Amino acid sequence: MSNINYSAVLFTNTSDNERAPQLTGFVGVPVSQIDQMIELLKSRKVFNDNGTDTVRIPLSFWVATGKAPLAFKGQSSFQVLEGAPITQTMSVTVDKTPAIN
Repeated sequence: MSNINYSAVLFTNTSDNERAPQLTGFVGVPVSQIDQMIELLKSRKVFNDNGTDTVRIPLSFWVATGKAPLAFKGQSSFQVLEGAPITQTMSVTVDKTPAIN
């Protein structure tokens, strides 16, 4: 099992517009790993978000020190299992309804 990490940052956004976001940022993906990122996204669990099927990109952030206005520095981290993919089969056992005499 290994972790694949991509860098992520959030910046404090100062604006007089009260509708402007308070934080802005990005996840950085090296060009050489774009295909790998696409495959990771295709293999993620699917969630239904208000009627739209989505996958989630996990993010973690820590308070940043150093350059202003950098607010948080973090990473997008995917846990990758080595070897054969894990498959899950679910089954339900239902007891027969007893006969009423």
